[in-house]
Amino acid sequence: MKNLSQNKILIPVVTLLSILLGIYIAVTKINSSTQNSELSIKNGNWTVNPNMDLKDNYQRAYIARIGVFALDEKEALYFLASKDSDGQILSSDFDYQIIGKPPKGRYWSYTLYGKDYFLVKNDHNIHAINKENFDINKPIIISSKRTEVNWLPSGNEKEFHITLRIYNPEKDVYENLESIKLPEIKRIEL
Repeated sequence: MKNLSQNKILIPVVTLLSILLGIYIAVTKINSSTQNSELSIKNGNWTVNPNMDLKDNYQRAYIARIGVFALDEKEALYFLASKDSDGQILSSDFDYQIIGKPPKGRYWSYTLYGKDYFLVKNDHNIHAINKENFDINKPIIISSKRTEVNWLPSGNEKEFHITLRIYNPEKDVYENLESIKLPEIKRIEL
């Protein structure tokens, strides 16, 4: 009788622990792939996922982790940078300038995301610079301190990511993902 009551407790506990362990392993694997870019192509300090294959469960989990509501690769490419052009982790402790033009496409935007891949919180509710609100005569500045134009507030993030979206990129962009010239992210030395 005692063994039967112990089994009634032991079996659910072991089952629950197994489920929790499985979830932990899956989340760790997905987080590792977003940081190590196992599913992406590297181009300098940028990575791009050239295949948004939603039929592959692992690929779907990767996209859901870093790009909720992402369009497929025929409509948009998402270039992600977590480090500046010198290989240093992007942080609101520093200011940055984006130097160079995005690859050619119908439309482009730069958006800042925190370490958790959600929009960087800031008091000004500015989260992106795009083809329409960009002043061509001024550089794009990423800083926790306000600037006059082309400013992306970095909030109070110890680590953040920049996503460069190119909508309907030109054919040569698709064909040269590893080598196409991408903008530099330079730390501004004061």
